[in-house]
Amino acid sequence: MLLLTLFSICLILYPECGLRPSYESFLETGKRITAGRYAKTGEFPWHVSIQSNGKHICGGTVISALWILTAAHCFAEEVPPDLTVVVGGTDLSRPLEQHRPDSLILHENFDRMSMQNDIALILLSNPIEFSNEKIPICLPFIYDINTWQHCWIAGWGTTTSHVLQKARMKLISREECLERIPQLEENMLCAELEKGERGACQVDSGGPLVCSYWNTMKWFQVGIVSWGEDCAEKPNHEILISVYSYRGWIETETAIRGKPFFIEGVDNHTQLVFLECRLLLFISLIAIRLL
Repeated sequence: MLLLTLFSICLILYPECGLRPSYESFLETGKRITAGRYAKTGEFPWHVSIQSNGKHICGGTVISALWILTAAHCFAEEVPPDLTVVVGGTDLSRPLEQHRPDSLILHENFDRMSMQNDIALILLSNPIEFSNEKIPICLPFIYDINTWQHCWIAGWGTTTSHVLQKARMKLISREECLERIPQLEENMLCAELEKGERGACQVDSGGPLVCSYWNTMKWFQVGIVSWGEDCAEKPNHEILISVYSYRGWIETETAIRGKPFFIEGVDNHTQLVFLECRLLLFISLIAIRLL
């Protein structure tokens, strides 16, 4: 029983990416998800609100205890003095956990005209303590859009709602997208609303498009919302930065700052917590055998 308790503590301190324990528990109750499209607690535990002067300006994603992934076009060259990252909730009208950024990293080749390389990282001054409502997203290990199923976007966006909203999306081929959006650049992806979905006005710039790997319960951030057509357009297309295409950039930039994040693993702070958990379990096992 003691080992089980310690193991549970370790899972809380070092959660596996891309899981939604609170939301999956909600689904197990048999409750029906309505078409209202308000996100449930824990449904997108990696989604954050990036705020300036207390106002939501962009979305982002937790990729580790110290790093937030977002879009470069959300910012000027310097970190605004009043910038905060709000984590762990869906209702911005309620008090939520806030983190101050230590530094902001825009892609060195970001072009504000073409929106090429529209990707940025925020290094937090203090690590996020993970819980069922605060879990990192997994980053993709393959580019092929046919791999990804059940894709969603979420955000507070241009609506007046303080509650996170969501919409189902479908990745479409580059060839199909170019027919409608000829200015599509390299390393960009294209997605459109699934049939029956409402307009995408709830989308957040800098927020994620997340998809499951085939039909598993594990979620990956396939894209970063960069720009799109007017949210009233039918069908509505969102242009995304391909996260897979920037895996190397993420690893390089985080390493330069002394807080390396590895796509196949986690940053050094989270690794330390995990090692502490393993050591705790090992010591406990020895103690039990000696009793």
